[in-house]
Amino acid sequence: MRWAVAGYGDVVERRVLPALWALGQEPVRVWGRDGRRAAHVAARHRVPCGTDDEDSLTRGVDAVYVATPVVRHVPLVRRVLAAGLPVLVEKPLAGGLGTGAVREADGGPCAGVAYYRRLAPAVRRLREELRGSTPEHVEVRFRCAFDPGPGHPMRWRTDPALSGGGVLADAASHRIDLLHLLFGRAQEVRARLDRRFPEGAEQSADVELRWASGLRARVLAEWSDGPPVDRFEVSGDGWIHTLDPLDSGRLLRRAVTEGGPETAEGRPGSAGGGPRAADGGPGAAEWLLPPAPNPHQPLVADFLEAVADGRPPVCPLSQGHLVDEVIVAAERSAADGAPVRLPPPVGAQVQSPAGAQAQPPAEVQA
Repeated sequence: MRWAVAGYGDVVERRVLPALWALGQEPVRVWGRDGRRAAHVAARHRVPCGTDDEDSLTRGVDAVYVATPVVRHVPLVRRVLAAGLPVLVEKPLAGGLGTGAVREADGGPCAGVAYYRRLAPAVRRLREELRGSTPEHVEVRFRCAFDPGPGHPMRWRTDPALSGGGVLADAASHRIDLLHLLFGRAQEVRARLDRRFPEGAEQSADVELRWASGLRARVLAEWSDGPPVDRFEVSGDGWIHTLDPLDSGRLLRRAVTEGGPETAEGRPGSAGGGPRAADGGPGAAEWLLPPAPNPHQPLVADFLEAVADGRPPVCPLSQGHLVDEVIVAAERSAADGAPVRLPPPVGAQVQSPAGAQAQPPAEVQA
């Protein structure tokens, strides 16, 4: 397929263009508002054309990858779908921006959001481990350093008018999407957003999600100089399942005892993905299932298969909207100091974690 890529930032250079070439695709155009920069990025990656001509984005191509600042995501996706072309767009789809909603149409072009962690082998193993169980609590913690100064190419992420939010939209969105993948659509959101950049984006987010089943999840995300943290932990049915760090591919299962969870010392798992026995009582185990070196490569591969097979990609637009829904509710909760109940679901159906048809998500008019 011939591809146009909208955007020329870090994710395009490090992941998107290398993934397209590795999968035998043909990137033919890089588009961005700065035509000179688009041309330089195109030349570095053997792409024939770099341009600031937006009309050319859908001309002479078979698909489009959108990786611009978030404020342009929905308008460009609308444009690509109107041209009848498949489109894969970076996350979040809209975040907290008032860019309206856009949906895939029945029988229309394939359209997906780049929540690539859905395809991580350790996440898939965790999903299998949780099938048929009754989770009670999830704790997600994320911390990394991020403080771009004026003139830094990533400074736009500190302006919610461009990025759709701060650490919640940028980093926590991936983790919230995994909560949807594993447990379906939440019912209520409570949040506190703190420490803002001068442009307005929050550097700290404390979000609690509640499900009708009684499940609660707490997502703590921050940009700060403290030690890096990236942990995803699910408790229930007498077990604790932990991905720590989330992208390491190491999944640990340990039992809960009266004195708290049994511990498992950090020994490497089986190179073949396990499971292997782990310290922590009968039934404790660990798996080592590392992700692809370029996680966008399996994402693009899945999208290509979806186009060929006429099926939805791993994260269709309707699922991407669920994250935006939580971001909007979190901002409202933080402003009001009260929990926000998510609106009744309407629109296209989405798959439940067990594979049955769940109630469809609300269309976000954020």
